[in-house]
Amino acid sequence: MENNEKISSIIYSFREVDKFFNKQMWHHANELGVTIVQLQVLKLISKEPNLSLNELTQKMNINKSTVSSTVNRLVKASFIQREQSTSDRRAIILNLTELGREKEKEGHRLFYNRLRNLNDISDEDVKKLLALHQLVKEKIRVNGDEQN
Repeated sequence: MENNEKISSIIYSFREVDKFFNKQMWHHANELGVTIVQLQVLKLISKEPNLSLNELTQKMNINKSTVSSTVNRLVKASFIQREQSTSDRRAIILNLTELGREKEKEGHRLFYNRLRNLNDISDEDVKKLLALHQLVKEKIRVNGDEQN
């Protein structure tokens, strides 16, 4: 296999897997009656309560107006609530409501159920896959294309 063909094959493979995961995420969010971005917000706030809008925006790596409008819709749906910070009265923090916690838990359960066939991959194959992913990341890093 020629060098460019090898590189193209690797890129294509990652894109195809990414496409499958994104399709599953879309179906997953649709089953829950939320958007993918809303689902990501619920997951982040579940993992890290008391986030400010700025912190949430940084973690999601999307623009503030998108995060702000998403938060507004989730507040309106009673999935998250804005609260005054106890450490800084000027700061507003975001937390899940009880309904939001239930939705996030349901989402977690549905997501892993949707991907349960991945459990059919042997532990040995998973180790090989992860090692290959690490190798790809290292090779990209050598070229300065990736810093994380």
